[in-house]
Amino acid sequence: MAHVSLLYEPLGEVRREDGAVWFASGGDAPHENGVLRAGEPSRDPGTSIDRLLRPFRDRRLPMMWWVFEPPTRRARELNAALRSRGLVLTSDLPGMALDLRRLRMPRSPAEATVQRVVDPEGLALWADIVGRAFGSDDYAQGRSVRGFAAWGFADEAPFRHFLCRLADEWVGASTLSLGGGVAGLANIATLPHARRLGVGTAVAAAALREGASLGLGTAVLSA
Repeated sequence: MAHVSLLYEPLGEVRREDGAVWFASGGDAPHENGVLRAGEPSRDPGTSIDRLLRPFRDRRLPMMWWVFEPPTRRARELNAALRSRGLVLTSDLPGMALDLRRLRMPRSPAEATVQRVVDPEGLALWADIVGRAFGSDDYAQGRSVRGFAAWGFADEAPFRHFLCRLADEWVGASTLSLGGGVAGLANIATLPHARRLGVGTAVAAAALREGASLGLGTAVLSA
């Protein structure tokens, strides 16, 4: 939840109210505007939903509503309330957590080197690799990369990015998100021709190692 809201904070409007976070970047893709919620109030959820949807309906913005909750009765009731207001379930993804204090770091390929992105040139290379790995031709010009760039590369920034070099070629990338007091893994990417060689392991391990070095006890990942 913190990762998404922080990502778009430099690009638009982010508000926290009624136990939820909503953001509006003004983009024309649903994932660029939305409501982030870790649970719905037990009393009159419909009123809360209508209030949180109003900014997007008034501005005619496409949006998504994220629910970070296990499949409980309350989650089913929330799902029904959202559907009754015209929202459609498009994905149901697992979330995972890892105790960094007990983690035995996986072995990376001996020939792989990983380094942190520290400047705009490195971010451009990182974005190119992520876009190519995910088959997104316009990723490097998208709002996500603009949000990362706006936060910069200092230790105080909430995102840290990593690049992996195998032999003489940059082939992998990852992101560490520091919002919410956890080490969030994102953008674990490997170019197609370099897959199954341990590149994903190397960039994920670099992010996990960085999170552990900062004293974070838990790493999280959404598939």
